[in-house]
Amino acid sequence: MRLAKVGLTVDGEWFCSNACVEADAVRRLRDARRRDLTPRAPALRLGAVLLHQGVVTLRQLSEALEAQRTSGLRLGEQLQTLGHASREVVLRALSAQNGISYLATIDPASVRSAPGGLTVDEVRALGIVPFRESDEELLIACAAPVPYSAIGALQVLSRRRVQPFLVADDDFVRLAEEYGAAAPTLRSNRVRDISEGASRIAALAAEAGDVTVTEALVDPFTWVRIDANGRVSTLLVPPFGEETDAKENAEWLAGITRH
Repeated sequence: MRLAKVGLTVDGEWFCSNACVEADAVRRLRDARRRDLTPRAPALRLGAVLLHQGVVTLRQLSEALEAQRTSGLRLGEQLQTLGHASREVVLRALSAQNGISYLATIDPASVRSAPGGLTVDEVRALGIVPFRESDEELLIACAAPVPYSAIGALQVLSRRRVQPFLVADDDFVRLAEEYGAAAPTLRSNRVRDISEGASRIAALAAEAGDVTVTEALVDPFTWVRIDANGRVSTLLVPPFGEETDAKENAEWLAGITRH
């Protein structure tokens, strides 16, 4: 069968049929869900960071915490509403809390060409917006709380060093809205569970004949990228269907990127 060039190749391994590729894809997606993420040490509370930096007093912090009970705002937003801290002061404290750099301002036009080659659906689901790239490095913007699992998965799937920068919530919203606005329209497909994700991988392998598949867990879903001769398909596969009995109608998106 190999001599007759029958079958498919995934990650350099030969399979005799779509069914064999699909069965192996199910195994890989389930294994990805079993891998434990490296736990991070709990960060100091934002209030403690602001007190340590001397930018708010204990009385101001207590007032903000009390106001939170009825407003439902996050602490940084509440302090700004009360006039006890500026937007950049809160952003700087969040940066210190998470141990990453921050951007006080960023031009939304920097993401219109979709640096990093993600789809709009990936950006919104993962909570990260790439804004500059090179062959070795990808710079991304995110809002607090920092989506560490998405950043780690992006590093695995892009095979590049990912450098995160915190931005204010309103800046992140604008970046997410502008991302890919000047890029070609990306095609989307719906993936409901592991079985459908595996079927989609098998279909793409059958279409191309030879593909490379990379997967990484971004709790609660598995992020998959399939490279078929330079054409990259991306899947966000939720843990429903065969893995649980819940949310049978849940939908995640898959998109075809431009590189």
